[in-house]
Amino acid sequence: MPDQASTQYDAIIIGTGAGGGTLALHLAQAGKRILILERGPFLPQEKLNWDTTAVFLDNRYHTKDVWLDKNDEPLHPQQAYFVGGQTKVYGAALFRLRAEDFGVLHHKGGISPAWPLTYADFEPY
Repeated sequence: MPDQASTQYDAIIIGTGAGGGTLALHLAQAGKRILILERGPFLPQEKLNWDTTAVFLDNRYHTKDVWLDKNDEPLHPQQAYFVGGQTKVYGAALFRLRAEDFGVLHHKGGISPAWPLTYADFEPY
């Protein structure tokens, strides 16, 4: 096995959700060397995967993280940290990003840097 500190990659992908997983597939098919970083483990394969009450009401697979809303009130974001990302427990809601979401965002936890592309780059699609 090569020394990981000296391993060269063509791409590093953070997260294997809808975007990261799709990108990884296409880069791999193009023969690229890819490092994928994922926050969580594999989702357990069990009958409760298909139980909407367990998934969405009991939050069986959602993190226990608590975020703060714009009024500093606690908010449970229903995020799932698994290989496959949020798509593993996707609830059929995909919110469209706003133009300002692509710029620098200041929030209580720090600063989220601007994207290298703008809303206008994606808007036609």
